[in-house]
Amino acid sequence: MRKRTLKIFLFFCSFIGCCLGSTVGGSEEALFEQIKEAMDDSLLSRTIDLSREFENSYPHSVYLPSVCILHAQALYFQAKYEELIAFLSQKTVSQFSFEDLGKVAFWKAEAYRALEKWPEAVTEYEIAEKHLLDSSLLEKVWLRKGFCLWQEGKVQPAKEVLNQLLHSKNPAFCAEALLILGKIALNLGKEEEAKEYFQSVIAQGAYLAQAVEAKYWIGLLLEQSHPQEAVPYFEFVVDNASFSRDLTVLGFLELGKTYLALEESGKAMLSFEKGLSLCLKENYQLLFVKYYLSAAILQNRLNEARQKLFSMFPFEKGSRMGAWVRFIEAEEEAKNEQYDFALLLLDQLLVDESLLGKSKQVEYTLGRIYYNMGSKDAAEKNFLKALASTDPDVSEHASFYLGLIEYDKSKYAESADRFAEAFQKQGKLEEEALFNVLLSKAKMHNVDDFLKAKEAFILKYPSSRFIPEIYLAETDLWEELGQVDNAIGIVQKSLSDPFVNRGKPVLLLKLGRLFLKQGKYPEATEAFLKLSHDYPTDRLVPEALYLATFSDYLAGKIGLHTARVKMLELLNKYPSEPIAPKALFSAAEYAYNEADFYGARWLFEEVPKEYPSSELADQAYYWAAKSAIECKDLSGALLLLEKIPENSPIKSEARLLQGKIYFDQSQYAAAISLFDGVLDKEKRGKLHVLALLRKADSLFAQAAKEKKYFVDACTIYSSILKDDSADPEERDEAAFKCAVCLQKSGRIDDALASYLAILDGRIGRLKEETEKEKDVQRNDFPEFYWRIKAGVEAALIKEDQKDWLGAIAIYRKLESLGGPTQQEFRDTVARLKKDHFLSEGL
Repeated sequence: MRKRTLKIFLFFCSFIGCCLGSTVGGSEEALFEQIKEAMDDSLLSRTIDLSREFENSYPHSVYLPSVCILHAQALYFQAKYEELIAFLSQKTVSQFSFEDLGKVAFWKAEAYRALEKWPEAVTEYEIAEKHLLDSSLLEKVWLRKGFCLWQEGKVQPAKEVLNQLLHSKNPAFCAEALLILGKIALNLGKEEEAKEYFQSVIAQGAYLAQAVEAKYWIGLLLEQSHPQEAVPYFEFVVDNASFSRDLTVLGFLELGKTYLALEESGKAMLSFEKGLSLCLKENYQLLFVKYYLSAAILQNRLNEARQKLFSMFPFEKGSRMGAWVRFIEAEEEAKNEQYDFALLLLDQLLVDESLLGKSKQVEYTLGRIYYNMGSKDAAEKNFLKALASTDPDVSEHASFYLGLIEYDKSKYAESADRFAEAFQKQGKLEEEALFNVLLSKAKMHNVDDFLKAKEAFILKYPSSRFIPEIYLAETDLWEELGQVDNAIGIVQKSLSDPFVNRGKPVLLLKLGRLFLKQGKYPEATEAFLKLSHDYPTDRLVPEALYLATFSDYLAGKIGLHTARVKMLELLNKYPSEPIAPKALFSAAEYAYNEADFYGARWLFEEVPKEYPSSELADQAYYWAAKSAIECKDLSGALLLLEKIPENSPIKSEARLLQGKIYFDQSQYAAAISLFDGVLDKEKRGKLHVLALLRKADSLFAQAAKEKKYFVDACTIYSSILKDDSADPEERDEAAFKCAVCLQKSGRIDDALASYLAILDGRIGRLKEETEKEKDVQRNDFPEFYWRIKAGVEAALIKEDQKDWLGAIAIYRKLESLGGPTQQEFRDTVARLKKDHFLSEGL
């Protein structure tokens, strides 16, 4: 028993001695093993802590270089790239072996690559190349170096490095090199070459990580032109990219977009939903939400989609993503013109602006909605707030829209300033903003300023898509200044400009219109026909052919009947084009002028029948009614005029014509009611004067039975004499008819005085009108209809009063007016002198 106890004691002592010996001589190695185990288990913080402990405890250990490299790796995988570089830069070269120096350079290069410091990364990879002996690590260096050279813009050196890997025994390295070469080709716009590289990647092994990504890129290449072929590539990605959350998410995004392109919105919606559930990056989450809502709208499942999104991103908890979901939802509602609901959502978001940061996106979107609704004041208010956005894109667009609002208000100096602000942001709208500065300056009619701005624009954007429109703006400027020859010169210059291709049809149409304005009909027709010949499929061809027919008619090249036939031919060829109702209306006009009133009425009635939304529909009803009157169908005319809506701009003219029909049918009360309707709407102007005249005429006609109406009629006629919107002829007419009322009422002397005032041209004439009339009398005989009628009535009164000398004096005044009646009045004077034995000296 004692022997056994002794043996156990000796064994224990021996064991303790061994343990102590191991701790004293083996703790350095054990700590190194712990560091390696922590790294293998991805315990990065533990790896770093143990490494620091090791460096402090064993500064001269043979394991120290390896510990430093493990420390650097842990920092890399913690994304502490700056700290990694600083840590390794503190180490001296003498601390490391030749092979370890390569590893140090490699991890510094990896950190620089992660920081996108491409030149520094390339330098370190080149150092690693010189020291590394491990072929697999060396091939990894070539991969990373090739990638960094490409990112640095050194495409050819990058390809040379990557080509070294195309015969690698490691399929993954070969696939990675081919994948990068494919991306380089794609970046250079060589899509077919890129596709070949990606197919070669897949050939290395269909389920390699690189092959899965290659299928993603092939899917992108097919997505636009062959979406059906792209689908299986994206489906493969989402099924096999479990090694990369980012690639899986991108696969779902593109798969959903492809389904949308194929109009399979249900599948698209499911793809977006799956991708969104995996996505962690906010910018991509927003994209998913936008597309998800778009697909839901197409599926009529918007409410379901909303509930799903609200459950994923609850707004009630102050979720920033939840706020963005509602913001995107508001944008979608606005796109579908559901403005009230969109405004409600946006107003809720304004309560807690912090959720969307300081981008002022809500105010900008509110401005866009109000702008589209036509509420320019509310839009302006929100755009002004959006100017303070920290997002330069938002502030740029806000400035641009404020420019549009000022332009719509004809505040061209202010709009030019706003567009200039947008231009100075140098964002997406830079070119368009500068173009709108030009438009504003053109509207300001400052030629020198415009031409300087035009020169600056063309210098900066010599091949801009706005060049044709700039020529048009300059053309309009000269035309508005009344310098049509200059306008024509600018258009002709633009047609020879090599940078003007897309806009030539518009410019040819403008040239033809300018020639029409000058009465140069052959030149106008030539321009219109050149447009239709050179650009037969252009949208402006129907209008050009219409104007060519119109020009030929004005030139006398074709008559009314031929013009009518050509318009109907044009209508038959382009029945759905915007010019169609105009061609039909013009054909009806030609028929009316040809005195084919039955044909004209039928054609006019076809306009609102075939094109009810045309702006010519009301005019067509009006002229159809006039045609019906010519056909003696007064009832039909009245029915046609009733079809013109109350809010029509020609409703007053329609009422006047209706009233005229009732007047001709002796239905004076009905006529007066219609004329009063015009007077209620037209407070001044030509229609107001015409309504007064016709109302007074109706009262005058009623006076045949009740003489009291003479007074009422005379009162209205007198009011016209004081109306500055009445022209001299209308005042003469009113004065003459008022004088007739006075005469009928027995006020002969007052009537005679009025007749003589009319004859002498003293009724309500402004000074400039009198001077103009004198010039006309000197140069060309005018038709003084009412003055002659007034003179005849005055002379007849004198004859009734046996005042032969007075009558002769009036006839001599009538004779002095000249014109076709001059001889008649000369003969009347001679007859009176002869009949009443009056002296020749009179």
